[in-house]
Amino acid sequence: MTAATSRDTITPPVSAGQNGFSGAEAPLGKGLTEFSHGASEPTGTQPGTAKDAARKAKARAAAVRRYQGRKVLNRVSAIGACMGCGKRVLDPDTGVIHARAKEGFAVTLGLVRCGRIWFCPQCSAAIRRGRTAELKTGALRWLAKGGTLAVVVLTARHNRTTELDALAAALWGEPKRDENGDVVLDAKGKPRRTPGAYQKMLTAPAFYGRSARRGKRPEGGIRHRIGYVGMVRASEVTRSQENGWHPHMNLLVFLGGRIGGTTPNQPGGGTPAKGTVTGHFAPGTQALEEWEDWLRELWAAALRKADPSFEPSTDCNERGCKCQGKGHGVMVSIVKSADDQALIEYLTKAQDGKSEAADSVREDLAAAEGAALETARSDNKTGRGRKSMTPFQMLYRLWDLETVHLEPRQAEGYGTPAQLRLWWLEYEVAMSGRRAIEWTRGLRGHVDLVGDDSEERDLEYVYEEEAVALTGGVTMTAEAHALVVRADAELDVEEVVLAECYDSAADVVVALGGRANHVRVLTRTELDGVQEAMYTRVQKKREAREAEARAIRHDVDVWREQARVHDVLKQLLAKRS
Repeated sequence: MTAATSRDTITPPVSAGQNGFSGAEAPLGKGLTEFSHGASEPTGTQPGTAKDAARKAKARAAAVRRYQGRKVLNRVSAIGACMGCGKRVLDPDTGVIHARAKEGFAVTLGLVRCGRIWFCPQCSAAIRRGRTAELKTGALRWLAKGGTLAVVVLTARHNRTTELDALAAALWGEPKRDENGDVVLDAKGKPRRTPGAYQKMLTAPAFYGRSARRGKRPEGGIRHRIGYVGMVRASEVTRSQENGWHPHMNLLVFLGGRIGGTTPNQPGGGTPAKGTVTGHFAPGTQALEEWEDWLRELWAAALRKADPSFEPSTDCNERGCKCQGKGHGVMVSIVKSADDQALIEYLTKAQDGKSEAADSVREDLAAAEGAALETARSDNKTGRGRKSMTPFQMLYRLWDLETVHLEPRQAEGYGTPAQLRLWWLEYEVAMSGRRAIEWTRGLRGHVDLVGDDSEERDLEYVYEEEAVALTGGVTMTAEAHALVVRADAELDVEEVVLAECYDSAADVVVALGGRANHVRVLTRTELDGVQEAMYTRVQKKREAREAEARAIRHDVDVWREQARVHDVLKQLLAKRS
């Protein structure tokens, strides 16, 4: 099978200059092809069994689908980084490395990756794997200490005419704008924001409490009674044929913690963002019900204020509905540890490989993993049948319709190519600049984790999957790689690498009109040397770029200080005159 016969070409790839990322500006890393990295998929079955083979086949099919989605993203996205993800070469002097890992999967090193969790199926999978592992670790540690978790789902009312941008602003806030429509900046030059329903939920006095003021004693809020120490928010978006866009949030809320020596029902001592957890307790049923009832009313009121059409129901008469009559805007479920001591022993000894999980601990592990997956892994979810789809399914349907030329009824999802492209651009506009997964301040410290929610950390998750031992492979010039990308032939090169028929990689390039001497077979030792040379060159470029950025920031800071001094002097002169 050759690239020329196995796939149809849609359009030529975007040139390097179009994606807003020159070679010297590319982030450091050696990204892997998601469609072949079987080692990163879920495990739990015995190697060599029929069940293991079925799992691997399913994982590979999903990974190939992500590859197809990213290829479509390159062609339809209006975001420069997404247009060049997996296409642009990181170091033109080295080219691209296609190699076989010791574990038996194929990797591609030396490509720029976008790291956009909302928009790129491949980058999103890598980021969400890392974020889910982090979240699972935090959840397990909290349960082991005697804490409680609550899984909360927050939604808003919507219909086919609802604009995603407006609904997203109501949920998560938006930058403030002046009468001319320009973004209003604060003293540090950062955009001021109008809070959404989510931010109001965290800052409401009834929940957060009131500090001492004008001689009055501090007042405790609901957070003191339930032991709230923070939450992780993961946002999702789907689109249904009947009701249009459906953005919603999954929250994993950490409860049952005493901060700064406070008792469960009294304020003072510290805040979730800056305080220290000094003990744990089991929130009472009455306090949890108070919190849930308050949350339901506040959530509905905040969305009603933003737009009455967004207000969710706070009760339900539908027989057998999973909301249990409480309405569809807020759903809460509680996760507690069945055996804290056994869980602690497992977590402390499992690092040495000497601990066997008790039955109760396995329940805790399953509960924590389930909560983490439900919160963070929206990339694994699909819409219901052909009437609802995720944004990534829009990309997959475009691949089916425009590349494979399936009949519309055979392709997953719904919509014509023109509709899908319009919906995708609407989605990019609404979700650009928003965090998909966010921890509240201080929470990582309460579960002994480091890290942050930055895009830089997301990129690290994308590139971290490069740390594998290689057994053999080829280097391909940037020109040859461009031919492979243009023909959607990356999977053909992967098949050659997996079969360890490295000489045949040149045949693929020649079949596409390239030159055989643009592909060079490398031994394991040679691969190590090429990787090191690539790393060194890119690192030097990065250091030079950072030095230039620091110089620019210094000039800007000096200019701002001069302007500030000038304003002060101007005011003094005005008063004197």
